[in-house]
Amino acid sequence: MKEPIGAAADATVGLAATSDAMQGIISAANSGRFRVTQEAGDELIRIFLDFQDALGSMRRDGRQLSHRTSLGDSPAGKTISDFNQQVAAGWDGRSYEEMLVQMHERVPQVIEAIKKGVRTYREIDEGNTEFGVPT
Repeated sequence: MKEPIGAAADATVGLAATSDAMQGIISAANSGRFRVTQEAGDELIRIFLDFQDALGSMRRDGRQLSHRTSLGDSPAGKTISDFNQQVAAGWDGRSYEEMLVQMHERVPQVIEAIKKGVRTYREIDEGNTEFGVPT
């Protein structure tokens, strides 16, 4: 399969980068390297819940893209139709749909990681207070 070009590549690369960043939060929280205040954690959780909703819409759009768009026989119509299929198919065996499903499944893990980051922050903050370290 040909590699996607232009906006198709940007969309797929952007999704892959977002997925990698989500995994980074999870990994950092699991190793105790992710700490966040309650207020910031609450805001991050809200953002990821909104993102999860948006992923549902993106998946519906992706399913529509995966079908050949009937735009006529003109060169522009064929180009747009090919582009839509290319965006849906992705590259390197990772389709747009697969990446969206993966991120949708990962959001609850990210939320748990954020909660863990809040707990870690709180424990460190309480430990500092206990030893007289100003916070």
